Amino acid sequence: VTGRDVYKAQLIFLGFFVTLQAVVMTLYTMVIRQLRESHGGTNVSNHVWSLRIAMGCLCLSKRFHSIFLLRLFNDGPTMLVAYLSFWCFMKQKWDLGCFLFSVAVSLKMNVLLFAPGLLYLLIQASPIQTIPRLAICAITQLVLGAPFLLRHPVSYLRKAFELDRQFFFKWTVNFKFLPESVFLSKEWAVFLLSLHLSLLGIYLYRLYQSRRALSPGHILSTLFVSNFIGICCARTLHYQFLAWYISALPFLLWRETAYPIWLRFLLLGGVEFAFLTFPATWLSSLVLQVAHWAILIPCILGPMRRAPSQTKSE
Repeated sequence: VTGRDVYKAQLIFLGFFVTLQAVVMTLYTMVIRQLRESHGGTNVSNHVWSLRIAMGCLCLSKRFHSIFLLRLFNDGPTMLVAYLSFWCFMKQKWDLGCFLFSVAVSLKMNVLLFAPGLLYLLIQASPIQTIPRLAICAITQLVLGAPFLLRHPVSYLRKAFELDRQFFFKWTVNFKFLPESVFLSKEWAVFLLSLHLSLLGIYLYRLYQSRRALSPGHILSTLFVSNFIGICCARTLHYQFLAWYISALPFLLWRETAYPIWLRFLLLGGVEFAFLTFPATWLSSLVLQVAHWAILIPCILGPMRRAPSQTKSE
Protein backbone atom coordinates (compact mmCIF):
# COMPACT_ATOMS: atom_id res chain seq x y z
CA VAL A 1 0.00 0.00 0.00
CA THR A 2 2.75 2.47 0.96
CA GLY A 3 5.74 1.04 -0.91
CA ARG A 4 8.81 2.72 0.55
CA ASP A 5 6.89 5.75 1.81
CA VAL A 6 7.57 5.42 5.54
CA TYR A 7 5.76 8.64 6.39
CA LYS A 8 2.54 7.38 4.80
CA ALA A 9 2.86 4.12 6.74
CA GLN A 10 3.34 6.10 9.96
CA LEU A 11 0.17 8.07 9.25
CA ILE A 12 -1.75 4.81 8.83
CA PHE A 13 -0.38 3.47 12.10
CA LEU A 14 -1.19 6.78 13.78
CA GLY A 15 -4.77 6.12 12.74
CA PHE A 16 -4.56 2.64 14.28
CA PHE A 17 -3.17 4.13 17.51
CA VAL A 18 -5.84 6.81 17.88
CA THR A 19 -8.62 4.36 17.03
CA LEU A 20 -7.33 1.78 19.51
CA GLN A 21 -7.21 4.39 22.29
CA ALA A 22 -10.76 5.48 21.45
CA VAL A 23 -12.04 1.89 21.51
CA VAL A 24 -10.33 1.13 24.84
CA MET A 25 -11.75 4.26 26.43
CA THR A 26 -15.17 3.29 25.11
CA LEU A 27 -14.84 -0.09 26.84
CA TYR A 28 -13.84 1.60 30.10
CA THR A 29 -16.71 4.08 29.81
CA MET A 30 -19.21 1.26 29.29
CA VAL A 31 -18.09 -0.30 32.57
CA ILE A 32 -18.24 3.02 34.44
CA ARG A 33 -21.71 3.72 33.03
CA GLN A 34 -22.93 0.28 34.04
CA LEU A 35 -21.67 0.80 37.59
CA ARG A 36 -23.30 4.23 37.83
CA GLU A 37 -26.63 2.90 36.57
CA SER A 38 -26.54 -0.02 39.00
CA HIS A 39 -26.07 2.44 41.87
CA GLY A 40 -28.96 4.68 40.84
CA GLY A 41 -26.77 7.31 39.22
CA THR A 42 -24.84 8.07 42.40
CA ASN A 43 -21.08 8.37 42.54
CA VAL A 44 -19.70 4.84 42.28
CA SER A 45 -16.37 5.56 43.90
CA ASN A 46 -14.02 8.39 44.76
CA HIS A 47 -11.38 7.18 42.32
CA VAL A 48 -13.35 7.26 39.06
CA TRP A 49 -11.55 10.42 38.02
CA SER A 50 -8.19 8.95 38.92
CA LEU A 51 -9.07 6.02 36.65
CA ARG A 52 -9.79 8.46 33.84
CA ILE A 53 -6.41 10.09 34.47
CA ALA A 54 -4.76 6.67 34.27
CA MET A 55 -6.54 6.05 30.98
CA GLY A 56 -5.10 9.33 29.73
CA CYS A 57 -1.63 8.25 30.84
CA LEU A 58 -1.79 5.42 28.30
CA CYS A 59 -1.74 8.03 25.56
CA LEU A 60 1.56 9.35 26.94
CA SER A 61 3.46 6.04 27.00
CA LYS A 62 6.64 6.56 24.97
CA ARG A 63 7.14 2.84 24.34
CA PHE A 64 3.51 2.42 23.24
CA HIS A 65 3.98 5.25 20.73
CA SER A 66 7.18 3.62 19.49
CA ILE A 67 5.46 0.29 18.85
CA PHE A 68 3.01 1.99 16.51
CA LEU A 69 4.79 4.92 14.93
CA LEU A 70 8.47 3.98 14.85
CA ARG A 71 8.54 0.20 14.60
CA LEU A 72 5.20 -0.31 12.78
CA PHE A 73 4.67 -3.67 14.50
CA ASN A 74 1.47 -5.57 13.78
CA ASP A 75 0.84 -6.04 17.52
CA GLY A 76 -1.04 -2.74 17.69
CA PRO A 77 -3.51 -3.36 14.84
CA THR A 78 -4.02 -6.89 16.17
CA MET A 79 -5.07 -5.58 19.57
CA LEU A 80 -7.36 -3.05 17.93
CA VAL A 81 -9.32 -5.88 16.30
CA ALA A 82 -9.30 -7.83 19.58
CA TYR A 83 -10.71 -4.84 21.51
CA LEU A 84 -13.41 -4.40 18.87
CA SER A 85 -14.42 -8.01 19.54
CA PHE A 86 -14.56 -7.21 23.27
CA TRP A 87 -16.96 -4.34 22.52
CA CYS A 88 -19.19 -6.84 20.73
CA PHE A 89 -19.10 -9.22 23.70
CA MET A 90 -19.97 -6.40 26.10
CA LYS A 91 -22.89 -5.50 23.80
CA GLN A 92 -24.00 -9.17 23.84
CA LYS A 93 -23.16 -9.51 20.12
CA TRP A 94 -21.45 -12.85 20.62
CA ASP A 95 -21.48 -14.14 17.04
CA LEU A 96 -19.91 -11.00 15.58
CA GLY A 97 -17.49 -10.86 18.49
CA CYS A 98 -16.32 -14.44 17.86
CA PHE A 99 -15.71 -13.60 14.20
CA LEU A 100 -13.63 -10.52 15.05
CA PHE A 101 -11.76 -12.40 17.78
CA SER A 102 -10.80 -15.08 15.26
CA VAL A 103 -9.67 -12.39 12.79
CA ALA A 104 -7.43 -10.98 15.54
CA VAL A 105 -5.97 -14.45 16.16
CA SER A 106 -5.19 -14.74 12.46
CA LEU A 107 -3.17 -11.53 12.71
CA LYS A 108 -1.14 -12.61 15.73
CA MET A 109 -1.39 -15.70 17.91
CA ASN A 110 -0.93 -13.86 21.21
CA VAL A 111 -4.69 -13.15 21.17
CA LEU A 112 -5.17 -16.80 22.19
CA LEU A 113 -4.13 -15.75 25.71
CA PHE A 114 -7.66 -14.30 26.00
CA ALA A 115 -9.23 -17.60 24.86
CA PRO A 116 -9.66 -19.32 28.28
CA GLY A 117 -11.58 -16.32 29.57
CA LEU A 118 -13.62 -16.13 26.39
CA LEU A 119 -14.55 -19.81 26.59
CA TYR A 120 -15.76 -19.30 30.16
CA LEU A 121 -17.88 -16.32 29.05
CA LEU A 122 -19.34 -18.19 26.08
CA ILE A 123 -20.45 -21.02 28.34
CA GLN A 124 -21.86 -18.56 30.87
CA ALA A 125 -23.73 -16.65 28.16
CA SER A 126 -25.29 -19.74 26.59
CA PRO A 127 -24.00 -23.30 26.98
CA ILE A 128 -26.15 -24.42 24.05
CA GLN A 129 -24.70 -21.80 21.68
CA THR A 130 -21.10 -22.24 22.78
CA ILE A 131 -20.24 -24.88 20.15
CA PRO A 132 -21.78 -22.93 17.23
CA ARG A 133 -19.89 -19.83 18.34
CA LEU A 134 -16.65 -21.76 18.59
CA ALA A 135 -17.42 -23.02 15.09
CA ILE A 136 -17.52 -19.41 13.90
CA CYS A 137 -13.98 -18.98 15.23
CA ALA A 138 -12.81 -22.20 13.58
CA ILE A 139 -14.45 -21.53 10.20
CA THR A 140 -12.98 -18.03 10.13
CA GLN A 141 -9.52 -19.50 10.69
CA LEU A 142 -10.02 -22.04 7.93
CA VAL A 143 -11.23 -19.45 5.43
CA LEU A 144 -8.42 -16.99 6.19
CA GLY A 145 -5.81 -19.73 6.16
CA ALA A 146 -7.16 -21.60 3.12
CA PRO A 147 -4.65 -20.18 0.58
CA PHE A 148 -1.78 -21.39 2.77
CA LEU A 149 -3.38 -24.61 4.02
CA LEU A 150 -4.08 -25.75 0.45
CA ARG A 151 -0.53 -25.10 -0.78
CA HIS A 152 1.80 -25.59 2.18
CA PRO A 153 -0.24 -27.01 5.10
CA VAL A 154 2.66 -28.44 7.11
CA SER A 155 4.82 -25.32 6.87
CA TYR A 156 1.84 -23.07 7.62
CA LEU A 157 0.80 -24.94 10.76
CA ARG A 158 4.39 -25.33 11.93
CA LYS A 159 5.14 -21.62 11.64
CA ALA A 160 1.74 -20.62 13.02
CA PHE A 161 2.30 -22.43 16.31
CA GLU A 162 6.10 -22.69 16.23
CA LEU A 163 6.28 -24.92 19.31
CA ASP A 164 9.99 -25.51 18.73
CA ARG A 165 10.81 -21.80 18.69
CA GLN A 166 14.15 -20.86 20.25
CA PHE A 167 14.02 -17.65 22.25
CA PHE A 168 16.91 -15.17 22.38
CA PHE A 169 18.07 -14.14 25.82
CA LYS A 170 19.39 -10.78 24.60
CA TRP A 171 15.87 -9.57 23.69
CA THR A 172 14.01 -10.61 26.83
CA VAL A 173 12.51 -7.78 28.84
CA ASN A 174 11.10 -9.79 31.74
CA PHE A 175 13.80 -12.32 32.70
CA LYS A 176 17.15 -10.58 32.27
CA PHE A 177 18.03 -11.33 35.90
CA LEU A 178 18.15 -15.08 35.18
CA PRO A 179 21.26 -16.92 33.98
CA GLU A 180 20.97 -17.55 30.25
CA SER A 181 21.24 -21.31 30.79
CA VAL A 182 18.15 -21.24 33.03
CA PHE A 183 16.24 -18.98 30.63
CA LEU A 184 16.81 -21.40 27.74
CA SER A 185 16.22 -24.62 29.72
CA LYS A 186 13.26 -26.91 29.13
CA GLU A 187 12.73 -27.17 32.89
CA TRP A 188 12.09 -23.43 33.10
CA ALA A 189 9.67 -23.61 30.16
CA VAL A 190 7.74 -26.48 31.79
CA PHE A 191 7.60 -24.62 35.10
CA LEU A 192 6.15 -21.49 33.49
CA LEU A 193 3.61 -23.51 31.50
CA SER A 194 2.54 -25.37 34.64
CA LEU A 195 2.26 -22.11 36.55
CA HIS A 196 0.19 -20.60 33.74
CA LEU A 197 -2.28 -23.49 33.68
CA SER A 198 -2.50 -23.61 37.49
CA LEU A 199 -3.26 -19.90 37.82
CA LEU A 200 -5.85 -20.10 35.05
CA GLY A 201 -7.51 -23.00 36.83
CA ILE A 202 -7.60 -21.14 40.15
CA TYR A 203 -8.97 -17.98 38.59
CA LEU A 204 -11.69 -19.67 36.53
CA TYR A 205 -12.72 -21.85 39.47
CA ARG A 206 -13.06 -18.78 41.70
CA LEU A 207 -15.04 -17.04 38.96
CA TYR A 208 -17.42 -19.99 38.82
CA GLN A 209 -17.82 -19.97 42.60
CA SER A 210 -18.50 -16.23 42.67
CA ARG A 211 -21.42 -16.47 40.21
CA ARG A 212 -20.70 -13.05 38.74
CA ALA A 213 -23.43 -11.70 36.48
CA LEU A 214 -22.64 -11.31 32.79
CA SER A 215 -22.13 -7.54 32.99
CA PRO A 216 -19.75 -5.40 30.89
CA GLY A 217 -17.35 -5.14 33.83
CA HIS A 218 -17.31 -8.89 34.38
CA ILE A 219 -16.75 -9.59 30.68
CA LEU A 220 -13.86 -7.15 30.37
CA SER A 221 -12.28 -8.26 33.65
CA THR A 222 -12.42 -11.95 32.70
CA LEU A 223 -10.77 -11.33 29.34
CA PHE A 224 -8.12 -8.99 30.74
CA VAL A 225 -7.15 -11.26 33.65
CA SER A 226 -7.00 -14.33 31.41
CA ASN A 227 -4.57 -12.52 29.13
CA PHE A 228 -2.55 -11.02 31.98
CA ILE A 229 -1.98 -14.44 33.55
CA GLY A 230 -0.35 -15.46 30.27
CA ILE A 231 1.73 -12.28 30.25
CA CYS A 232 3.05 -12.88 33.76
CA CYS A 233 3.92 -16.49 32.92
CA ALA A 234 5.36 -15.76 29.47
CA ARG A 235 8.74 -17.34 28.82
CA THR A 236 9.87 -14.04 27.34
CA LEU A 237 8.47 -10.60 26.59
CA HIS A 238 9.89 -8.44 23.83
CA TYR A 239 9.43 -4.68 23.67
CA GLN A 240 6.53 -4.77 21.22
CA PHE A 241 4.62 -7.16 23.48
CA LEU A 242 3.71 -4.22 25.71
CA ALA A 243 0.87 -3.59 23.25
CA TRP A 244 -0.69 -6.89 24.32
CA TYR A 245 -1.69 -5.65 27.75
CA ILE A 246 -0.82 -2.04 28.56
CA SER A 247 -4.39 -0.91 27.82
CA ALA A 248 -5.71 -3.33 30.45
CA LEU A 249 -3.49 -2.20 33.32
CA PRO A 250 -5.54 0.80 34.54
CA PHE A 251 -8.70 -1.31 34.51
CA LEU A 252 -7.09 -4.14 36.47
CA LEU A 253 -5.50 -1.77 38.98
CA TRP A 254 -8.64 0.24 39.64
CA ARG A 255 -11.26 -2.51 39.52
CA GLU A 256 -9.46 -5.55 40.87
CA THR A 257 -7.09 -4.12 43.49
CA ALA A 258 -7.55 -2.03 46.63
CA TYR A 259 -4.18 -0.30 46.43
CA PRO A 260 -3.89 3.40 47.27
CA ILE A 261 -3.86 5.67 44.24
CA TRP A 262 -0.16 6.53 44.56
CA LEU A 263 0.77 2.82 44.44
CA ARG A 264 -1.38 2.22 41.37
CA PHE A 265 0.42 4.97 39.49
CA LEU A 266 3.76 3.70 40.80
CA LEU A 267 3.06 0.23 39.38
CA LEU A 268 2.08 1.73 36.03
CA GLY A 269 5.31 3.69 36.10
CA GLY A 270 7.28 0.55 36.91
CA VAL A 271 5.98 -1.20 33.80
CA GLU A 272 6.78 1.85 31.66
CA PHE A 273 10.27 2.09 33.18
CA ALA A 274 11.01 -1.55 32.37
CA PHE A 275 9.94 -1.23 28.75
CA LEU A 276 11.83 2.03 28.26
CA THR A 277 15.09 0.54 29.52
CA PHE A 278 17.10 -0.62 26.49
CA PRO A 279 18.77 -2.97 26.58
CA ALA A 280 16.93 -4.59 29.47
CA THR A 281 18.90 -5.06 32.69
CA TRP A 282 18.49 -7.28 35.73
CA LEU A 283 17.01 -4.27 37.55
CA SER A 284 14.46 -3.36 34.86
CA SER A 285 13.35 -7.00 34.60
CA LEU A 286 13.03 -7.26 38.37
CA VAL A 287 10.96 -4.07 38.53
CA LEU A 288 8.71 -5.44 35.78
CA GLN A 289 8.19 -8.73 37.61
CA VAL A 290 7.35 -6.97 40.88
CA ALA A 291 4.85 -4.72 39.10
CA HIS A 292 3.27 -7.63 37.20
CA TRP A 293 2.77 -9.87 40.20
CA ALA A 294 1.63 -7.02 42.43
CA ILE A 295 -1.17 -6.44 39.92
CA LEU A 296 -1.96 -10.09 39.17
CA ILE A 297 -2.20 -11.56 42.67
CA PRO A 298 -5.21 -9.43 43.76
CA CYS A 299 -6.88 -10.19 40.41
CA ILE A 300 -6.73 -13.92 41.12
CA LEU A 301 -6.98 -14.11 44.91
CA GLY A 302 -8.84 -10.91 45.76
CA PRO A 303 -12.57 -10.72 46.56
CA MET A 304 -14.83 -11.64 43.66
CA ARG A 305 -17.46 -8.90 43.68
CA ARG A 306 -20.80 -9.73 42.15
CA ALA A 307 -21.96 -7.43 39.40
CA PRO A 308 -25.59 -6.40 38.84
CA SER A 309 -27.68 -8.66 36.63
CA GLN A 310 -27.53 -8.17 32.88
CA THR A 311 -29.18 -9.78 29.91
CA LYS A 312 -27.30 -12.95 29.12
CA SER A 313 -27.49 -13.01 25.37
CA GLU A 314 -29.36 -11.53 22.49
